[in-house]
Amino acid sequence: MPQHKMVTIDGIRVRSDEAARYRARTAPPAGGQAPPLTAAQADPRTQEEQDPDAFDPAEHTVLQVIAHLAEADEAETARVLDAEATGEQRKGLLERREEFLIEARQRESGGPGGGA
Repeated sequence: MPQHKMVTIDGIRVRSDEAARYRARTAPPAGGQAPPLTAAQADPRTQEEQDPDAFDPAEHTVLQVIAHLAEADEAETARVLDAEATGEQRKGLLERREEFLIEARQRESGGPGGGA
């Protein structure tokens, strides 16, 4: 059985023959700056520490996710959309991210479009 030499790149162990492909896949875009982290990526808690009963958009249809977002506060809306961005990545939800967040802020403040 062949043995592969491993190299460590940014804390990730990668086979040496795969290192160039890994670097190309994870390299920052032109301009030299990596994209900002989503809230889910920046959260230091592990998945086990997070609420196991939390709404998971991957387990629901787009319409069910939209219905959930229609009643969620801003933090929950951001969490669900971050989970969608790292999971299913459905265009119909991700393209409307700002719209969903604005509606959540309006609901929280009792402004126009709020359910109050």
